Amino acid sequence: MSVHLFFVIFFALPCLAQERNLYTLADLEILFQEGNHNEFFEHALDIRPTERQKKWKSMVSKMADGLSRQILLKEIIEKKDFLKIEELFSWPTLKSDDIFLLKRQQVGLAYLKTCLQQDPPCWRDLRSFWDKDKTDAEVSFKLAELTLPLTSSPISTWSFLEIALKSTLSEFYCKKDFVLTSLWGKIEIDYVRLGPEGDLTKKIDLTIHPDCLPYLISEAKKRLLKPLRPIDRELSYQILKSQQKDDQATTDFFLTIYLLDNPSRGELFNASWNKVKELGGMAQRREAVLAKLKELDPLPDSIFSSLDQTKKRVLLNHIKTHFPEYLDHYTSQCIKFFSGKGSFPNGNPTLNCQEFMSTDLAPALIDQYKINKYIEARKI
Repeated sequence: MSVHLFFVIFFALPCLAQERNLYTLADLEILFQEGNHNEFFEHALDIRPTERQKKWKSMVSKMADGLSRQILLKEIIEKKDFLKIEELFSWPTLKSDDIFLLKRQQVGLAYLKTCLQQDPPCWRDLRSFWDKDKTDAEVSFKLAELTLPLTSSPISTWSFLEIALKSTLSEFYCKKDFVLTSLWGKIEIDYVRLGPEGDLTKKIDLTIHPDCLPYLISEAKKRLLKPLRPIDRELSYQILKSQQKDDQATTDFFLTIYLLDNPSRGELFNASWNKVKELGGMAQRREAVLAKLKELDPLPDSIFSSLDQTKKRVLLNHIKTHFPEYLDHYTSQCIKFFSGKGSFPNGNPTLNCQEFMSTDLAPALIDQYKINKYIEARKI
């Protein structure tokens, strides 16, 4: 009986193949001429791989382009449309088709722009779209823009931007504020991991294209003067140093501030200590630093509030000995503020002055006349 069944199945196979209704190349040509995209792609793979030659590839390419154009004309691109294009992207002949790649990106971005605003957002579709191709800088940048305002994204903004900023188009992306913010955060993480003695130059070179460097340097110069967070000044200086933009004036300025900002012991502490001592014998350079310090609001003064009394006394005595002009300016601004003299649109520019003036350290560093003026001002 089994032998009989075998012969039944063997001779029935051709009939079964015919029942499957496999399309021929001629059938596909008719569908191509009719512009019947759906039926064409349902049966395009009916053609044996050995028969998928130039004519077949040409029809597939043009039909994929036509289908994509139809989808892009829709006011709202539905998930089924997105999935259809993503399915076609898996076809080898279309994966190497530059025109289809562009259309696939356009369809995907248009769909994701809508579905990411839904509740819940289409994170799975985003992940799938991104994982299939992470090579295009423009797509990377646009995905970063799309996901930036969203919370709980499974992919960080930097994951997209690192592709964009390594490309030859990085110059255009680095002009954007949100791009610089994300880049700054990435470099900060790298700097903390590397430590002050790490090779930050190499890390930056691996992170961005050279065309992006001018924008990073500009941001570092800006944050050196107006840091958004305490670490910004140190990171700014290290970035400038890594790119050989740490001229004498920049180094004098940063290391002086570093000593005023209650520094931790280490290489930078030693450098700042020695720099202030060096400036003590160079009035012109000291005046240049003071001029830049006067532009800051508030003035750097974290050392005045240090809980380590010995450290505070040693550092302030060092500043008194080698940079007395700063103490004079700092305490003068403090007195003016509490006396109601001068213009201070941002409030007290000497945040820790009160704490300093009320300690027994003040008489050892400034003259009694100023202390009396401060006391008078506080009584007003």
